[in-house]
Amino acid sequence: MSGSAMARIVGVQTILQFAIDFTASLIVARLLSPHEIGAFSIALAAVVIAQTLRSAGVNMFLIAAPTLDEAKVRTALALAMVASFTFAVVIFAAAPLIAAFYREPVIAHVLRIVCISYVLAPWQVLAHGLLTRALRFKPLMVATVGASAVSASIAVGLALNGWGSLAMAYGSLGGGITLLAVMLAVRPPHFVFRPSLAQWRTVSGFTGWVLGASLLQQFGPRLNELFVGRALGIASAAFLDRAEMLPRMLWNYASPPVLSILGPLVAHELRSGIDAHSTILVRMRLFGCIFSPILIGIATQSAPMLIGLYGWQWQASIAPAPWLCVAAAITGQFVVLNASLNGLGQARALFLLGLTEQGARIAVLAMLSWTHIELVAMGAVVVAMIYAAAAIRVGARLKLFTVREALASLVPAVAICSVVGAAGVAIDMARGGGIPSHPIPAVLQAAAILAVVWIAAVAVFQRAVIVALWKLVRH
Repeated sequence: MSGSAMARIVGVQTILQFAIDFTASLIVARLLSPHEIGAFSIALAAVVIAQTLRSAGVNMFLIAAPTLDEAKVRTALALAMVASFTFAVVIFAAAPLIAAFYREPVIAHVLRIVCISYVLAPWQVLAHGLLTRALRFKPLMVATVGASAVSASIAVGLALNGWGSLAMAYGSLGGGITLLAVMLAVRPPHFVFRPSLAQWRTVSGFTGWVLGASLLQQFGPRLNELFVGRALGIASAAFLDRAEMLPRMLWNYASPPVLSILGPLVAHELRSGIDAHSTILVRMRLFGCIFSPILIGIATQSAPMLIGLYGWQWQASIAPAPWLCVAAAITGQFVVLNASLNGLGQARALFLLGLTEQGARIAVLAMLSWTHIELVAMGAVVVAMIYAAAAIRVGARLKLFTVREALASLVPAVAICSVVGAAGVAIDMARGGGIPSHPIPAVLQAAAILAVVWIAAVAVFQRAVIVALWKLVRH
């Protein structure tokens, strides 16, 4: 399957999944209170470590391993089962203690529902890894979109009937069951049901660094809720989480497609004898010129977007939102590098990069989480800059590029972001600042103007983006 074909399939999946999840989030945000949504977010944040460790890092092993046989596949399943089942028992037992720590009883019920999904996780991970290794993106699209539709339907239906935080918990569980059912229906030839530990040394030696890197990637986004929820209360954590929804809406649907394509593609290129290093800078530059300017545009229109999408009860989310969008625009430049490191098997480098980022995040939150959520968001920009510097250093040490080449590749994206940002500020000033009386039409109008500005800026600073997009559509 060609890269263009994979991109089209994943693009369709992304659009459908975004439409389903985004619509459901709008409805749920208006049906549930900030406190109820905050309780669910904190429950997930409290077990974020287990959420990652339950897969035992086998997904990346299945994708990037040079060769696979039945013994290795069975061992991968066994490691995932041991980790997932162990954490299910631990979380079930610890749920009341976690709820007491946050002084919110419903958190215990949410966590015990989440435990059920841990029983399903090993076979989900195995099927997903094997399908991705085989570049079978069509069945993955069907499974993912179907799971999103079921999850959204359950969450909205239960929220309408007054289930509160539990509505989202049961929705998540229903989506997980659907995902596994579809994947089992289209399972690849090497899929197994019975585990084995025959190759545990080989598999665990590969997955250790992968697991650590995955843990850091999952742990980081939940640190804000953990620190702010304890220091300023659940409501403040919910307001910060809602502000994060703006950049998260883009990166949750833009970053995974890039990772899901580039990781397996780079691994496949290596198995085919192709030097993937030469393409990294080109891919980084093109991705940064497309997605980082979108985040800057969202930052300039964050106030009407938040009110128009979620309602006036979320006004406290307006102040931190622009800063969080800027932070995401900075880190987003290096999504391609992360995917390439996965495909190249550089799990140790990826782990150290994530460790640097989360260490900086913890230090910033320790200083600012007791102040105000806007200062916490400003701190996120500092963390993003530290991460960017560390990413460039890692790439240079691995001889993927030089520091000068990396900085030069960022120049077009920075220029385009500056133009889009200036246009967004001008639009806000032209309508008198503040929140428009009709926020959704105002956002749509601004989006149309910013799209034209982006195209003009790309034509000036990085015309290759337009060429690449045209080839993708044409083929």
